[in-house]
Amino acid sequence: MAEPGIDTLLALTDSKYRLTVVTAKRAQQLLRYGFKNTVLSSDELPRMRTLEGEKPDPNAVTWAMQELKTGRLQIGENLIAEDRLTKYLDQMYPREVIETSD
Repeated sequence: MAEPGIDTLLALTDSKYRLTVVTAKRAQQLLRYGFKNTVLSSDELPRMRTLEGEKPDPNAVTWAMQELKTGRLQIGENLIAEDRLTKYLDQMYPREVIETSD
């Protein structure tokens, strides 16, 4: 988490631990729904520099930290329960279920 705006992110939470947990949970949600549930606009999407030039950053933790910095995500105790949020997101962004043959 060597992000230049780490102080901004730490100001949103009461501890480094909570920031880590919130970031990890949001990154997991982003990965689960293929980044379709992001709150970032197209010009805010994280970018990385490579030898070939600037490209979109595929790192979910970077996306989660960028989302937190925008202030569009709420962090706290009185939020919607995680299982209800998952059901809601599953309805909005259906995932393909891969069936295995036995």
